[in-house]
Amino acid sequence: MNEDFLDRKLQERREQNAYRELRLPGGGTDFYSNDYLGIVTNKLLPEAGGYASGSTGSRLLAGNYPLAEETERELAVFHNAEAGLLFNSGYDANTGLLACVAQRGDTILYDSLSHASIRDGVRLGFAQSFSFAHNDLGDLEKKLKTAAGAGTRFVVTESVFSMDGDQSPLAAMAALCGQYGAGLIVDEAHATGVIGERGEGLVQLLGLERACFARVHTFGKALGCHGAFIAGSKRLRDYLINFSRPFIFSTALPATAVHTVRESYRLLPGLGEARRQLQLLIGAWQKRWKGM
Repeated sequence: MNEDFLDRKLQERREQNAYRELRLPGGGTDFYSNDYLGIVTNKLLPEAGGYASGSTGSRLLAGNYPLAEETERELAVFHNAEAGLLFNSGYDANTGLLACVAQRGDTILYDSLSHASIRDGVRLGFAQSFSFAHNDLGDLEKKLKTAAGAGTRFVVTESVFSMDGDQSPLAAMAALCGQYGAGLIVDEAHATGVIGERGEGLVQLLGLERACFARVHTFGKALGCHGAFIAGSKRLRDYLINFSRPFIFSTALPATAVHTVRESYRLLPGLGEARRQLQLLIGAWQKRWKGM
């Protein structure tokens, strides 16, 4: 997918002298963070792994720190992406991405069984949107044709759907998106840690990383911690830093949470037996369910 539309919006920000960049704290007197009582700065709360329990503000103000950026780079490598950005939750990631990327005149097509956070993100933006029948490639193609010429098109789906546990036909969906010049956005919440040789998710298992405009990996499921990560291009990361309101206006994840995320990711490659056991349990349940 051509991402020049991101550059146009970012250039507008530069021309308005309103371009946002993440900076690490440079010391000095604190006149800008939310650490009003000095609880974080003075380390009054117990620490985990030597890291602070609070972040004191949004990452664009006082809440950025080296561990956050190091973890983003590490997760980008793990997910074979050019770059990525941490969010406070999967809900924040989906709403923050979908509400800001699609513009007025664009079209979002989303699976009818998509998570509430996807639906809410679509509603918060200015693009027109339509659902397509669950995992129905024929219905998706029909709606891609209908939306022809209507700005940029985005297709949003989950890789693994939580209620039924079925998978999206991602390879065929990616081919359709390529054919019609649409950006594919995949929520990997229920595949992260579970699917793939190292738990990297369904997109990577199928080798479709470059076919996706963005992937959302959440940490509150198999990883046993909190937060989320949007994997994509460097341009997408810069765009989200500048336009994603949940990122801009939320207090950043504390270093304790990010440390836990990084350690959980480092466990994933060695949890192959746990993944196999999980698949055995799923198979046994499905067999029993069909017999009921």
